[in-house]
This record gives sequence, structure tokens and C-alpha cells, in this order.
Amino acid sequence: MSQTIDVKVREHWLYGGLAVLLVVVWLAALANRPLFNPDEGRYAEIPREMLSGGDWVIPHLNGLDYIEKPPLQYWATASMYRLFGVSEFSARLYTALTALGTVALIGLLGARIGGRETGWRAAAVLAGMIMVIVLGQLITLDMSLTFYMTASFTGFLLAQRPGDGAPKWMLLAWIAAALGVLTKGLVAAAIPAAVLVIYSLCSRDFAPWSRLRLSWGLPLFLVIVVPWHWLASLRLDDFLQFFFVHEHFARYLTKVADREEPWWFFGMVFLIGTVPWTVPALRVIFSGWRDRALKGPFSPTFFLWIWVLFVCVFFSLSDSKLMPYILPAMPALAVLIAALPTATLKRDFLITAVVTAAVGLGLGVASFYLPALVPESPNRPYFLTLAKPLREVAALLLVSGVFVWVQGARDATRAGVFLGVGWCLAGLLLMRAATLLAPIYSGIDLAKALPPADRDAPLYSVRTYDQSLTFYLQRTVMLVGYRGELDYGLRRAPNGEIADADEFLRLWDSQTRAYAVMDKRTFNNFKERGVPMRTVGQNVGQVMVARR
Repeated sequence: MSQTIDVKVREHWLYGGLAVLLVVVWLAALANRPLFNPDEGRYAEIPREMLSGGDWVIPHLNGLDYIEKPPLQYWATASMYRLFGVSEFSARLYTALTALGTVALIGLLGARIGGRETGWRAAAVLAGMIMVIVLGQLITLDMSLTFYMTASFTGFLLAQRPGDGAPKWMLLAWIAAALGVLTKGLVAAAIPAAVLVIYSLCSRDFAPWSRLRLSWGLPLFLVIVVPWHWLASLRLDDFLQFFFVHEHFARYLTKVADREEPWWFFGMVFLIGTVPWTVPALRVIFSGWRDRALKGPFSPTFFLWIWVLFVCVFFSLSDSKLMPYILPAMPALAVLIAALPTATLKRDFLITAVVTAAVGLGLGVASFYLPALVPESPNRPYFLTLAKPLREVAALLLVSGVFVWVQGARDATRAGVFLGVGWCLAGLLLMRAATLLAPIYSGIDLAKALPPADRDAPLYSVRTYDQSLTFYLQRTVMLVGYRGELDYGLRRAPNGEIADADEFLRLWDSQTRAYAVMDKRTFNNFKERGVPMRTVGQNVGQVMVARR
């Protein structure tokens, strides 16, 4: 018995050491990787303008009012800039910390529900999930929203347990729900409320409602949420209509956002996003209903199962679909996978190990045949540079998969941890390699092409808007014939744009010192028309030209 306990203690120390390693690598991977367009450029630039302009109530993008989303993440990122300076690392730090915080919360919840082993497995499953790795390394609102929604249901579930700690856990739940609303809107409160209603109806258990602490929880929620909305409505007379009606209800119920996808879209995203745990994830989806507790004690696993299904179905019914939308389902899914019976987990993790080894082998072989696999296109030369990083990723996956496979997944926790660590490190390596693709997805090369002595020269963005360019130049641009998501701000500030290319060309001809960024189609058109311009830089899709 003593020997068994010693082995478990050593294993837990090992798991703790691996967790520290992942945290270090996770944070190290944030730096020196150019910002992805459009999301990373947008969500890095808004807080930069917030910090430089001093307006912490109304967010701005390219100097224009931009209120599609609430400001919490902008506040947090601007604070990171103030502490660490404006950089790619500080721009990504808040999102990365919320991702790590989500993994920690799920480890805590798993341990409280099923014991320490379940906690380690839950954290490893989530940390090794491909969707979490990718979105935890990018600047998105979905990762921080997921953190607050996870904190909210974690606090709620732990408050259902008997003991004196219930009030503090409900305090966490209410605060997290409010901060979620300040991150991405009403969805952060609507989903938990809907899941609780469905759980109560399906299990006929209404006792959790008496433990919500509504008498102080709801006022606290409103105290956190209302002030910004009130201040914004004082500043912008059409705030309530645009923010709530257009950005919430119209986006969900109509095709106004131009993000249409088929009804099965999130089914495909689920299958890909849960890699490498797709087999146990599907098992959870199709068997979770068995955990319902009719007129019995509260069932946290049944609540989490409803949570996963509701998130996926809720966004599937929307007319606006983007892959990250179902990210809030993944932490709950990780707990459900970790809580599966040990015999089932061993079998599923063994299958996962074999698949992991096969993926590693396949990537390794593919890396030697990239020239034959990558079709001809302007992007081809950059994708061919991924051969070496792909081999490194392949080696990691092959080693972790074969290690668990050879052991036969005899210990479910050890198998889950080593598979999760292997996939997490492999994913971080791949994200790091994305630097090689910068000319495809980032405006950093265009920013470098602008001579430092001319950083204050007139700069036009013709029929395009590179979200990351303004971040790297730390200045705004004059828009020409482009509105897009800046339409709201341009309607309030018409002087922020030149309406069409002909008007721009008249202005361009009158200047002796100016620069312009445009897509290559516009560049070729202007070249055929004999527009006076000199190429100073370009990437795969855009060109920067000078007037002189």
C-alpha cells in the first residue's frame, strides 16, 4: 500500500512538472509571431488606440467608433501594453492567460467531481485539444469568453455541493457571468440560464434555483454589467439599437453578418476541434443522457452534457456561424471525457494513442513530399517552408502516441496526460512555425517597407484594410473606397474616408509625399492607367506604393 502511494505521489509531481513546462512553452510561443489577419490585427489595434487615445469607454478602430463588442478584453490588453509595452507578446498575453486559466479551472472542477486523477485527466484533455491550443494562442474574444463562462459554470456546480463554501462559489459564478457579458455580450448570461432551465426540466430538479443567491447575485451582476452600457449610451445616441438589436439579435436571427454556413457546420467543427479526443468526445455526446438524475441528487455531469449540446445546437441555429463559436463547449466536454469509467477511458485512450502515432507518421511522410502535395499558387513557396517544423511535430506525436500504445494505456491518467502533453507541445510548435507564413496572413512586411522617416506621411488604404498594418505602424490610415466592419464608425465620421478611387487619384496627383496600400488587382489597374507610383513593398496579397 505504501509503495503504491509513493508511486502516485511521484506521478503527481511529474504531472505538476509537465504542467509547468506547458505553461512556460505556452507563454514563450506568444512572442515574435506576426499577427494573423483579420482578428489578431483588429483585437491588438483597438486596445492600442484605446491606450494612445485615452478613451476607455468607446473602443476605436482606425480612429473610428467601433462598438461591435464590449470593452473588457480591450481594457485588459491595453493594461498589458501599459505594463509590458506594445508588442505581439503583450497583445496575446491576456488571451493566453485566460486559456491557461480555463485549463486550471477544469482541472479543479474535475478533481472536485471525480477526484485528483479525474482533475489531471480533464486538464490534460483540454490542454491537448486542437481547438483550445490554436485559439489559446491567438487574440480572439472567444477564448476569454470561454474562460468566464467556464468560471461561471464551475462556480455554480461547486455551489451545489453541501458545505459552507457555497456562497463563495456562487460569488464566482455571478462575477464571471458579468465579466463574460462585458467580453462578448448577452450570450455569456443567456447560455448558462438556458442550460439551467433545460437541466431542471429534464431532471425535474429545481433545487439549484434556491442556491443561486439571487438576492445579492443579480444586483452584483447588474452593478458590474450596467455602468459601461450606460456610459456608452450617453456617448452614442444609437448605441442601444446598434449594439443590442444589430449586433446581438440581427446577427443571430438574420444573414446580416454574411457568415452563412450549412446547418451541419458545427458538427464538422466539433469533429476537428476535439482532435485527438474525438472518439471519447463522441462517446460522451451519445451516452451523456444516461447521467440524468430524475428526482435524485444534483448531477453535475448531466448539467455539463446539456451545456455541451446546447452550445453546439444554439449556434447551429444561428444565421451567423464562425468556427470559434462552440469553443465554450470544450471545457465541459473535457470534464465529461475525464469522468468516463476507467475501463472505457483505457480503451478510448489506446485508440487515441494509435491514431496519434498514425498522424505523426503521416505528417512525417507528408513533410518529405510537400512539393507534390501543395498545389501551385502564390502561397506555395511559403507552405513549402513548413517541411522542417512538420517533421518536429510528427516526431512529438509519434513518440507520445507510441509511448502510450506500447504501455497499453494501463493507467488512464498517465495515458491521458502524456497524450495531452504531446499534442499540446506539437500544436505549440506548429503555431510557432506560422511565422513562416507571415507574408500570407500579416501586414508586418508592408509596415517594414514604410521608411521610418516617412512614418508621418499621408498613408492611404485603397479598397482594402489590413487589420495588422495599423498596429505595426502604430498609426491610422485614410480609407479609400472601403467600409466593411468600419461602416458604423464611418457613418458617424464621414471624413474618415475618401469615397471612391477617382477622388483618391485626384488627391494623389496633387501630392509629392504620400504612400498607399492596395490589393494587387487595384495595383495592376492603376498601373495600366499610368498612375504615378513606385513600389516600396509587398506581400502575397497587397502592395505598398509611394507617390515620389
